[in-house]
Amino acid sequence: MKGSKIALIVLLGFIIAISGVTVVGFALSDSDDSKAKKADETAMSASIATNRPRSVMLSGVNGITVDKLEPHKVVLSWSALNGATGYNVFALDTDVDTEYKLIANTNKPTAELNDLADTTKYRFRITAYIQKNGTLYECPATEYELFTPIGEAEDIKIERSSEVLAFSWKQNDKVSGYDIQRASDDNNNEFQQYANLKGSASEFADEDVENGKLYTYKILPYRVVNNERLYSANGKTVELVSGLGAPADFIARSGSNRVTLNWREKQLASGYNIYMAKGKKGTYELIGTADNGSFTTDKLTAGETYYFRVQPYINLKSGKTVAGTWSSLNIVAADDDESTRSAPKSQIKGSGTYVEISIAQQHMWFYENGKLILDTDVVTGNTDGECDTPTGNFTMTTRGQNVTLTGPGYSSFVNYWMGFYGGCGIHDASWRSSFGGDIYQGNGSHGCVNTPLDKVQVIYERTDFGTPVYVY
Repeated sequence: MKGSKIALIVLLGFIIAISGVTVVGFALSDSDDSKAKKADETAMSASIATNRPRSVMLSGVNGITVDKLEPHKVVLSWSALNGATGYNVFALDTDVDTEYKLIANTNKPTAELNDLADTTKYRFRITAYIQKNGTLYECPATEYELFTPIGEAEDIKIERSSEVLAFSWKQNDKVSGYDIQRASDDNNNEFQQYANLKGSASEFADEDVENGKLYTYKILPYRVVNNERLYSANGKTVELVSGLGAPADFIARSGSNRVTLNWREKQLASGYNIYMAKGKKGTYELIGTADNGSFTTDKLTAGETYYFRVQPYINLKSGKTVAGTWSSLNIVAADDDESTRSAPKSQIKGSGTYVEISIAQQHMWFYENGKLILDTDVVTGNTDGECDTPTGNFTMTTRGQNVTLTGPGYSSFVNYWMGFYGGCGIHDASWRSSFGGDIYQGNGSHGCVNTPLDKVQVIYERTDFGTPVYVY
């Protein structure tokens, strides 16, 4: 019997030799019966081999392990297969794919697989192959399945930080939901389960907050797999202080190739971050900070549009600095020659309340929440070099009714007073019968802005301390 098997192997070897096909295989067992069986199988495969790659009956890889697992990358390794030329790794994203795709080829028993989707179940197929004399022989594929880590919440943005705290993040359709944990001094700043959001939610709002208090939120995405929740590794956190919302009455004025920003100060704010971007698609960069409600830029390029954000922040006793939401606007930088043109509202932009005064035009405009409420002719300081009305960006610092103004050689009673620079302010002037024109050139005020009584009354009643006053 043994002799007949040997004769058969010799005969098959002769057939292979005359066919001109080279056979390559993995190491066989020491058993003669096993060798004969493998030789039969190899010979049969070789006898039908053509110039295109054909599979041969060889064993697949084993011992697959995960060396590294990240949301978008996995490193797999396996036991080396003796005689293998290389290995092909195929992948199937069970959420979107219907067919396996070749994603790696390596001549070592390991592969780093990048650009994977997080929060996803993948099926991998690893196939060893032998290449010799232009012919490729593949082993049976070995399959391996794993779940990439749950992706953390990305692009977290603060939406509100006033009487309601709200934040958002980039939507992830692969998650089953989010757990929201909250920490504050109410629970010794330890995270506790606070809310659960179903599906691929991408925002959260909390109305149960106390003004001036710090709240820290942790966003924990999860996906349900086999009735079990798989969570992200750490969760992302966001810190918010209730009452530190976007500054109101944010206004910008441009002149002398600069932009001056004014806004109503926040009671809780320790200071303000000023961001600027050139052009609508420009990147915002921090250009400075301010302690109060005003900031002036360095020289800019006249005619270019600049975008600004003002963001309040608070320095807590713990040493932390927490920022709030911002106000934003854009404005075209203007040069000196544009400071006297007849369209003042083109110089000032914003949604706030402010007073604008043009000395050259002897005219004043009052805006409330960005809407023009009234405009009127005025008389400004006498142009003698001593009583000129100061120009610049100011705010109302003193206010009063039934005030007597005194100075060298004069004492005048006024019904309404709104001071914005030293002894200069806006007030009524009952002694004048007309306003505007060139009265200020020779018969002007001592530096104040004389205004008709009915107009100044409206402005006084609808403004407050800190209201911006722009004079040019």
